Amino acid sequence: MTNNTTDKITVVLSRDRNPQPQQEAMQSALRALLEHRLEFETIVIPHLYDLAPEGPAVGRLRAIEGNIIVLAWLYPRSAFWVLDANSIRGRLGRTPSLGEAESLDVAEPLQDRDGVPERTIWCLDLRRHDEAATCLRQIDGILAALPVPAPGARQNRASDGRAAEYQESTRSRWYPVVDLDRCTNCKECLNFCLFGVYGLDQNGGSFVEQPDACRPGCPACARICPAGAIMFPQHKDPAIAGDPRKSLQGLKLDLSQIFAGIDPAATAASERADALRSAEGQSLVAPRPAAPESSSGKKDLNHLVEEVDRLDL
Repeated sequence: MTNNTTDKITVVLSRDRNPQPQQEAMQSALRALLEHRLEFETIVIPHLYDLAPEGPAVGRLRAIEGNIIVLAWLYPRSAFWVLDANSIRGRLGRTPSLGEAESLDVAEPLQDRDGVPERTIWCLDLRRHDEAATCLRQIDGILAALPVPAPGARQNRASDGRAAEYQESTRSRWYPVVDLDRCTNCKECLNFCLFGVYGLDQNGGSFVEQPDACRPGCPACARICPAGAIMFPQHKDPAIAGDPRKSLQGLKLDLSQIFAGIDPAATAASERADALRSAEGQSLVAPRPAAPESSSGKKDLNHLVEEVDRLDL
């Protein structure tokens, strides 16, 4: 790891992709509360997931040397790994937005990856706050737990006290985000994806080589990943979108599919086929995988009972 100055704090406010009036009001109120604070610099950017890798907003984020607090309309885990995918790295900090299991995970050291600075990145999910004031109190709680900085160390804001806003044209993007602390490099994603999204790095590890080659709406690789390391932050299923409170089983265990005798691999294959048809200009709707005609229903029901028995209710 490289050493960086960690007494500098930058707060990054990521606007929502298509904000409703209530979200617009939250963003405006947050910005008003954050501006003119001496403890940190505030940066306002478009939706984090939609940023172009070589755009001005990502360039500014890469230039940040100290700790970062990110406010986004995303699950903290997915927001953190979106940043990492754009070479904005650090250690995921504990926040109330993280579930208990994920809080335990972040207590462990990161994998030994080159270029990861010794700093913390806290990611707050704005969807969990009813008003801007509660979010600001959480930020103040993070600041209160940090060592007292040297005089003037945190006064790195703009001279007029206003937030630095980065405007750039964005589009709604869809691409996989990989949790490298979970990834076991099994290469299932590389073998399964037919769109050329994944490639091999110089060390033989799989990585997201062509993110924009992914077909919008296709989350199939997330379902077949044995470690649950692949996320699609804008997916409607919280387990795929990066909700830390959803277990790995959440990606694979769907009660309606168990009753129908459909396994996750079949679902993933169907989603991949949908994406292929879409790419060819055909129907977006594919037939659901057929349930087995054997007497496996009882077996699947027994499996369901066993899964429910293991749940901590």
